[in-house]
Amino acid sequence: MNFKILLIILLTVFVSFSTVSQVETHKAAEIGIPKIFIEVLGFASDVPNESRLDVYIQVPYDAIFFVKNADIFLSNYELTVNIYDVSNNLVKEKLWNESIKTSTYEETISPKLNKLSQQSFPLLPGTYRLVVQIRDIETKKAAKFSRNVELRDFRQQQFTVSDVMLLSKLTVEGEKKIIIPNISGNVVDLGEGFFAFAEVYNSTNADSVEIVFEISKDKKKTLRTGKETQPLVKGKNSLFFKINSGDLPMGDYTLEIRMNPNLQQITTSISRKFSIYWRGMPVSIVDLDAAIDQMTYIEQASEIARIKKLPFNERLESFKEFWKKKDPTPNTERNELMEEYYSRVEYANKNFKHYIAGWKTDMGMVFIVFGTPNNVDRHPFDIDSKPYEVWYYYELNRQFVFVDQTGFGDYQLTTPIWDVWQRPR
Repeated sequence: MNFKILLIILLTVFVSFSTVSQVETHKAAEIGIPKIFIEVLGFASDVPNESRLDVYIQVPYDAIFFVKNADIFLSNYELTVNIYDVSNNLVKEKLWNESIKTSTYEETISPKLNKLSQQSFPLLPGTYRLVVQIRDIETKKAAKFSRNVELRDFRQQQFTVSDVMLLSKLTVEGEKKIIIPNISGNVVDLGEGFFAFAEVYNSTNADSVEIVFEISKDKKKTLRTGKETQPLVKGKNSLFFKINSGDLPMGDYTLEIRMNPNLQQITTSISRKFSIYWRGMPVSIVDLDAAIDQMTYIEQASEIARIKKLPFNERLESFKEFWKKKDPTPNTERNELMEEYYSRVEYANKNFKHYIAGWKTDMGMVFIVFGTPNNVDRHPFDIDSKPYEVWYYYELNRQFVFVDQTGFGDYQLTTPIWDVWQRPR
């Protein structure tokens, strides 16, 4: 059998049974647990001595369960927000129900459609723990999400700025601005850039402010900069500014914003994260060329070489088309086969790297091709042999022996899986 075809079969079986890619353990994947996006932003409050914590919860349609009722599809779920202080005392709580109605099945499985909920909490400045729970009314499935929050005091200084909100859309109707928050933080669909919003609290005599933007990745050098000046009034100001993110590669980024009010020896700064990930693709893919190279276990070397010679946009489309043809659920935006493949690549890179990337090692290769072994038998300190491991795949009636020939953790297969295929080393 062609071993690239074998890998497709193994991956398809893996996806069908929904197991988890871990070398030493098997456990059932969580099914029906909603994936939601949460944004927490701090602003000044109208209440003396307090600030305001705004909590946004975005629930994608494809993350929740819909029931068909006559000509409509209906989903009902419950949201709970609990806020605890540093002593773990509950200081705020809010529970409410949400419902979604849609007329087509396609909308119920669309990751581009979502329901946005928002709650505001007046709180004393300080450190808090936010716990958000979503519970699907129909399936009774629930999931909790927790994060620590630092709510600042926006009235202590003469010039301060709120947390920064990313926007998915900004429209102007007369003197009124209508905004749609970007809760996921992924700006991939926003073309050449995106808008951001912040409140500025000005108790000085400054009538304008210089705003400097910097975009960096992995705390390394600045990738983009920008500068603009906007007018100010005394008191609260709502500022909107455009961030140039066009042509940035996939990955996670930090946006640093510095504000300098004119005629004042004051500089205040605020930062926040954003990301760029193509929809329908695993978030572990941050380098297209690397992802194409990693297809070596599932595609011919000549075809990989051909794709890599294409211009970027054609290269991207060829990559997507390759995986689209192998998608076990072509009517949905998710490609479970691609997700599983690159999750194995990611695991291999984290756990099997040596002097080469983990996906190129023998252990990485076997893990990517065959997935999680049923059992791992380790022998790191046997007196009469070099360190070795045996991986057992009972369903496949296969086992693989890896020996550390050098003593430096470079475990290599004692026999090759196949002879007709060359791996990069």
